[in-house]
Amino acid sequence: MKRILLASASIVAFAGAAAAEITFSGEAALGYNDTEALDGDEDAAGNLTVGDDDAGFYWDAELGITLSQELDNGLVAAATVTSDVVDNELEGDIFAEGFVLSLTSETAGLYFGDTDQAANLRWDGVSEMANDGFSETDGETVLRGDFMAYGLDVSVSALVDDSFDGDEEGGLEGTGDTLDQYSVGVAGTLGAFQMSAAYQEEERDYGFGGDDFNPNQIFGISFGAAFAGADIDVAYAREEDENGDSESSTGIEAVYPIGPVTLGAFYVSESDQDDGYGVAVDYVSGALTVTTAYEEVGGDDDWAIDAGYDFGMGLNFFAGVSDAGDDYYVAGTYALAEGAQLLVSYGEDDDRDSEDEIGDPEFQEGTTVEVSFEF
Repeated sequence: MKRILLASASIVAFAGAAAAEITFSGEAALGYNDTEALDGDEDAAGNLTVGDDDAGFYWDAELGITLSQELDNGLVAAATVTSDVVDNELEGDIFAEGFVLSLTSETAGLYFGDTDQAANLRWDGVSEMANDGFSETDGETVLRGDFMAYGLDVSVSALVDDSFDGDEEGGLEGTGDTLDQYSVGVAGTLGAFQMSAAYQEEERDYGFGGDDFNPNQIFGISFGAAFAGADIDVAYAREEDENGDSESSTGIEAVYPIGPVTLGAFYVSESDQDDGYGVAVDYVSGALTVTTAYEEVGGDDDWAIDAGYDFGMGLNFFAGVSDAGDDYYVAGTYALAEGAQLLVSYGEDDDRDSEDEIGDPEFQEGTTVEVSFEF
């Protein structure tokens, strides 16, 4: 990461401020993968797979630029732009993949761009609840305000819809930019309890929602506390669809550490499908890390085992089985230098449903050799 300080005399827009800071960051990778999933291949469930862009040699580079300025009144103005410089091509236009403009203080902030929506930012529920799917930002433009009130972190947001809703050729006046799907989120500590609450309104007219956009109205509330060394959370969420039908999820989750072992379990009562439950056991001691998990959600069961070992001197080994035994992998990484890493991995996806995201580390299918850099 590189930083450049500019004297206030050079920054006309923020005259009177002490200094402006420009921060550059970036990532780059070059690799080879020997397995290709073609468009039209079928997974075990008969679903068509999506083509694999990282077959054979592949390369990509990302650039991030952050401009920040502390103003005389204590506010900090900042703008962050991220873009793909190259992505398996050595030429082409550079487009911004993400943009966030912010104005912040110690107790409040205003954000515009590719930033979190309020409900999703503050919500902290129980694992695998079916009806707490608050919209997540996936390329949408968001306007969000954050502030503190009575010790709680509060956020309010809306999606910015800049589509033209009129008939330009017919001379009809369009509605112009609008704000859609308002949401609010609250999180903080109340005495001995941690809490979160979130709400998003129904939105059926927004046309730019990605895969993580949910048009339904959702409300959720959760509380957590520590009892006898265990962290326990309870949560409730209600979701209403376009027909006005409501379904709910009520869950409880507990985590209990015992020396190098951490035990976890959850149970969710669902109004519209089979109840879900799961258990997990993690072990961390010295260089060895092992995580195991089993769950049954929506009538489908799944289990996974992931292990890692740090040999020192920058060398790490990983192995695991996931997707109820249909996926498995072995891998090793070696730190070439600070910010530089070599990866060698082999993965199998027997039911072809993981889309080059095998196991918790999300390795590619087949044999992969990759060198990556962070700047």
